[in-house]
Amino acid sequence: MEADYNKPYIMQLHNIYVRSAKETCPSRAFSYTLCIIIVIFAGGGCDEPTPITITPEETANIVLRDYLLAADETWDAEKTYTVHGELEIPPDITLRIPPETTVRFGRDALVKVRGILKIGVDAEQAGAVKPVKLTSDIPGPQRGDWNGILFDHTHGLDSFVRGAHIEYATVALDIKTTSPTIADCTFRLNDIAIALDGSDAVIQHNELVDNNIGIRTIGRQTRPKIERNSITRNEIGIHCENVQSIIHYNNLSGNIRALKLWVKFDLYAPENWWGTLNVESIGTAIVDAADPELLHKQVGTVTYEPIADGPIADAGPRR
Repeated sequence: MEADYNKPYIMQLHNIYVRSAKETCPSRAFSYTLCIIIVIFAGGGCDEPTPITITPEETANIVLRDYLLAADETWDAEKTYTVHGELEIPPDITLRIPPETTVRFGRDALVKVRGILKIGVDAEQAGAVKPVKLTSDIPGPQRGDWNGILFDHTHGLDSFVRGAHIEYATVALDIKTTSPTIADCTFRLNDIAIALDGSDAVIQHNELVDNNIGIRTIGRQTRPKIERNSITRNEIGIHCENVQSIIHYNNLSGNIRALKLWVKFDLYAPENWWGTLNVESIGTAIVDAADPELLHKQVGTVTYEPIADGPIADAGPRR
């Protein structure tokens, strides 16, 4: 039998679903279809080929480019989302990212929250779950690959981040004039893990490791609560410019500087574990008015006694 040189074999591969250019409705999103055409030069007896088409709902990868939500969304834990540019959650809109979801971020990507963002588990959910993973999409990832998540003056809205693993951001969570709950998360290899500006946020049961700064607080009219966290192997564990901050029952050992006070007011930070009971060693781990190297900055004094007797057993994420 002679080969039919004019009879192509067509295969359609459909594996990337893209929302782009400030799309405001998922139904208007588009997808790329890769068509591979193979011309058969030999052989015979082949039936007419049937194209293989996979619907967007079946795709494993969702790419978001400068994406503006127009309605509430709940993402699919079985998919991987890649964000390029800015992902914006406007007022009165809620984005839910459930446990086990992976979100990757391109160079300088930013999530701007002006509505409600719920990452991980609700407070009433019980049992161990796999975390949400928020990470860089850059090969050979480094600190500062993506900008992070900005809570942009959302005030009292009910956002939370519970059970997430966040890495390689400039400021992983930049929280301005709002007070989400941040609990049971791991922050690693960020420039700043958590920045609090005018916030009463509750920061508890987190692990902050290998960041340049673990937590930074500024503002004087709010009282964020920082408790039962494991804050270790950072250049600075806590950089404090808000002396109203409640800082107790944390493990603060193994940092280059455990706590840096950077305002002229005094700070009370009792019942933390500093890796030792030796007050001289603790004083060396703290930057305040007692620091002999601090010559050009007027700052207050940290009162850290009473000191915890040993490591706080339940500090860090609850598994």
